[in-house]
Amino acid sequence: MDYSEGLVKISIGKRDLVPSKKDDIFLNEHKSFDRDINVLLVKALGWKNKAYLEVMSGSGIRGLRLAEETAAFSKIVFNDLKKSAVNNIKKNIGLNKIKGCEVHDLDAHELLKTYEKGIDYIDIDPFGSPVYYVVDAMKKLSRNGILSVCATDTGALSGTFPSACRRRYHSNSYLSEFYYESGLRILIKECISLASSYDVALIPIFAHATRHYFRAYFRKVKGAKTADELIKKIGFISYCPKCLNRQIGIKCECVCKEKMILIGPLFAGKLYDEKLVKKMASFGKHEDFFGKILSEAEVDSPWFYTTDSICKKHKISIEPRIKELGFNKTHIHPKGFKTDKNIFEILKKF
Repeated sequence: MDYSEGLVKISIGKRDLVPSKKDDIFLNEHKSFDRDINVLLVKALGWKNKAYLEVMSGSGIRGLRLAEETAAFSKIVFNDLKKSAVNNIKKNIGLNKIKGCEVHDLDAHELLKTYEKGIDYIDIDPFGSPVYYVVDAMKKLSRNGILSVCATDTGALSGTFPSACRRRYHSNSYLSEFYYESGLRILIKECISLASSYDVALIPIFAHATRHYFRAYFRKVKGAKTADELIKKIGFISYCPKCLNRQIGIKCECVCKEKMILIGPLFAGKLYDEKLVKKMASFGKHEDFFGKILSEAEVDSPWFYTTDSICKKHKISIEPRIKELGFNKTHIHPKGFKTDKNIFEILKKF
């Protein structure tokens, strides 16, 4: 079976319609959007002659696209534990005539522990959580290198399985209406915390929550001072499920007299390098998506509201006036909006 995406064409053999961890050659077609964004981000960096390492390659589609569609990398390192996948990656490299490639068949931990230092870009995209690999990857990154992580255990991060979140991420998750954003920020917090133990700052430069996965990009900066500044932006959200009030910090009781729920700790700082996002948007693909991201970046809040939840809780209709009132859309939820106003200030407008 052949599959085309972007500027590359690959062979993936026989496979089921639904991608599975058991597939000999893993490919998730639904993440083509994620790979589009990855290509645009790398193009926006303006890199030349850099080294890229993919810890879990599957079909190799991501690395192949970055090699073919950007001019950033003179060295592409693929890795997969399955022999069938490795053989397939080698075939796909030949099909696309990509130069400067290495292919390994190591366990992800073994690869990261034994491979040379000074890699400019490392991608971690496992089934489940990427946090088990963050420290080893961070140690191999060059100064100002990029770490990209993807998490598919969104149930843990977003509140469906809170005990799993506490165990893996040392945070409390909760199924609020902004659970996908809080989950993304818990993931980012954990990556920052893991690196800070080594006096390294993993500075978020881009992130998105799409379909069934969270993706975050970080720039590595050495230095305890920079790491300390990031740590200061880690905190809790106090959330009231009765009136939808939320704020940064630990509060026992809402003004409506309901006990507030603590979500976090999570990263409450900026998720985007706005210059980078504008450069990505300038390439002209997925303009609406980047418009929402830039809109989010204008509002420095670690949550969003949804028109549905406000209408349901407070028995009002606000949907028609969202655009008129200048609220900023979010990429995470079709009826979500960002604002620096609290719930009571929002209600006063209706």
